[in-house]
Amino acid sequence: MKVLLTGATGFLGAQLLSDFLHRNYQVLIAKRASTDLNLLFQQHGKLEAWNIEGDELDNLYRAHPDIDAIVHAATDYGRDDTKPTTTFWSNEVFPIRLLELAMQYNTALFINMDTFFNSKEMVYDYLGAYTLSKRHFQEWGLHCANAGRIRFVNLRLFHLYGPGDGSQKFVPSMVARCLAGEEIDLSDGTQKRDFIYIEDAVSAITIAMQAEIGQGKGYRHYDIGTGRSISIRNFMENVQQICASDAKLNFGALPTRKGEFKDACADSQMLRALGWSPKVAIEAGIQSVIAAATGRGPLGSGLGDKVV
Repeated sequence: MKVLLTGATGFLGAQLLSDFLHRNYQVLIAKRASTDLNLLFQQHGKLEAWNIEGDELDNLYRAHPDIDAIVHAATDYGRDDTKPTTTFWSNEVFPIRLLELAMQYNTALFINMDTFFNSKEMVYDYLGAYTLSKRHFQEWGLHCANAGRIRFVNLRLFHLYGPGDGSQKFVPSMVARCLAGEEIDLSDGTQKRDFIYIEDAVSAITIAMQAEIGQGKGYRHYDIGTGRSISIRNFMENVQQICASDAKLNFGALPTRKGEFKDACADSQMLRALGWSPKVAIEAGIQSVIAAATGRGPLGSGLGDKVV
């Protein structure tokens, strides 16, 4: 299978790249011109990479008109002082251009990595620009698929975690603070999240991809999560206990965010029907993150989630 992958230096993308190469897929990487691939070259040898600026995407497809699937894992979270135009270009303009090329060259499948923040039932202010842009692109994919122009599969990722994630993310940052014995201010912690370990997420994505590759044009949605959620309070108490930490957890010291999801839990029924099930329990996953943070285990890509 020939796959075009975006986001290959990100937390998820790097793991997908390793999995695809292990399966002997021919992988093409679409990246920004400024992206450094040296770490990936060290891990995997020479990789074929194309820049996304200028006419390079058109040149890529001229050289490889027989791409079987696009796996779009690149994203921009719109954090801090990111300009709205930057998030808009990264999360909407760029993938829509990929979608156009996929339709033009009859690519069989477009796999989109969505977010559990993209929910019509709730309005959540946190990462609002990111969520808005992800929703817009998902709706473009739905529109094109319903028009009979492509197979578009939307994968809504729940709370992904594991070794190698960016240090600013919730799980690695909380592990680091517990290991340091800090005093940590938190909300009341009653909100629940579906935490899915990186290896389980990759296996779910690959199974969904294999199931969808020959299905013809149309739209499909999968939730990528375990189907089980735990409270943030329970999660943090697990982290503190496994770290053997004297960190003080100040539940209720922070206000609950406006529009907070009370229980963000995946519907994993479709994945389980394909024979998938999660393998890594939350305690084992936390132990793996702690081992990486303390230098006692694999560090993963170490690159975090970046637009590439």
